[in-house]
Amino acid sequence: MTFLDRQLGRFTMYRLVTLVLLALVVVAVVQSALGVLDSDIFPVDALLLTLAVMVATSVVVNYVVGRLIGARPHLESSIVTALILWFLYWPTTHGEQLAWLALVAALAQISKYLIAWRGRHLVNPAAAGVVLSVLLGWVTDWPIPFTGWWVASESLFWFVLVGALLVLYRTRRLALGAVFALVAIAVTVWWQLGVGAELTEALRFTLYSTPIVFFGGFMLSEPLTLPPRRAQQLGVAALAGVAFTWPLLTSRLFGEPWTTEPFTSTYELALVVTGLVAFALRQGSRTLVLREQRRLGDDVVEYVFDADRPLRFVPGQYVELDVPHARIDTRGRRRMFSVVSAPGREVVLATRHPEPGSSYKRALAASEPGDHFRVTAVHGDFVWPAKGPVLLVGAGIGVTPFLSQLAAHRGRDVVVVVGERAAQPYTTELEASDAKVLRLPVEEVDGDTIARLVPDLDQRTALVSGRPDFVDEVSRGLRRRVRRLRRDHFLGY
Repeated sequence: MTFLDRQLGRFTMYRLVTLVLLALVVVAVVQSALGVLDSDIFPVDALLLTLAVMVATSVVVNYVVGRLIGARPHLESSIVTALILWFLYWPTTHGEQLAWLALVAALAQISKYLIAWRGRHLVNPAAAGVVLSVLLGWVTDWPIPFTGWWVASESLFWFVLVGALLVLYRTRRLALGAVFALVAIAVTVWWQLGVGAELTEALRFTLYSTPIVFFGGFMLSEPLTLPPRRAQQLGVAALAGVAFTWPLLTSRLFGEPWTTEPFTSTYELALVVTGLVAFALRQGSRTLVLREQRRLGDDVVEYVFDADRPLRFVPGQYVELDVPHARIDTRGRRRMFSVVSAPGREVVLATRHPEPGSSYKRALAASEPGDHFRVTAVHGDFVWPAKGPVLLVGAGIGVTPFLSQLAAHRGRDVVVVVGERAAQPYTTELEASDAKVLRLPVEEVDGDTIARLVPDLDQRTALVSGRPDFVDEVSRGLRRRVRRLRRDHFLGY
């Protein structure tokens, strides 16, 4: 695990995005005060007043609407949405304009409950708020402000780029951001060249005057509106790049932009389209009822749930479990778990409960049979190849995904290397499978040892699961020695 991983891992994704966006707010305000941003367009008082109105409206509306429909509002989610919207609309001190911006923020929060399915919103709330406000203004002829996306400026570019890279790195979605950026940049530069710009000028315009980096880093990357598999996510990123640049692309291809009133820009519509595509590829949420807890030794506890409908997943994928509770700490109310059980109505999860533990873990440990929880997402690509021999390497609680995988793939050529820690869970279950199980002290599990014990290593796909430091070390030792390498890592909101 790198130094950057350790530092970023201290924050939930919502907390990290909030802090990065707040840092960008500070940069923008300082630049305004110093005259780097045009103080006539971006006066400090207008920036701060607009920010206060949008944040306050978002928080209040999210809380009120959530309570009215019986949901538990998520504070940081509403703050993130408000901060994103702040960078899209021109700042103002005019009362009427502030009222319209408050309406946009309110629509964004309402969309989380209105454009939703089984408690999960389908479209990025900031984009939904913009689209709904544009439609409302078009139908009613009200003077609702249009977006300016002023975040796309030369003075802010490098700060936005660093922040976007931090978010994409933390969510392991750098490839997603890169695919979107490559498509959007290529189309925009191609359009610029078509209108007579030089290549250098076209690149400068694309990077400094279009919100490609901000869009990809802070909006497209939202996990709740992405499909579950990596290949699907990359496809959605490419689709977003095309939708984002649709007026430019069609203008270059056909001589005029193909747009539909009232939308002359397709930035926000791109997220609506990709959100709906992702929804079609995702499984809906599931309600889980706790049946029992089983202590597996030391601080490992297994939880057995009954689902209201069969839980569908590819063995090795992980689920996001929402545990509502009071006094939520910085780790949040959702956590990722590999599934021990096979797909179906019975859902078995296992986790450690270290002391003192997060508010999430304490609430989960205090749960009783009959308590209700919700699976809000199924994600991940830690799955077996369609054919060929497999090597599984895990330590501690990291062996949990192997149980569902072995149950689903009986008869395959599988070697399991278990790096045993104190009171290693699931050893008996692993040895009861038809895989070859090799048990070693965890400190002895490395690439050289595995190569000695598994002579046909170069023919196997290796899946490594466990603590990040264990996964990093073993993966380095196996790289270039195996046919393919997959790591089990999930860092969620």
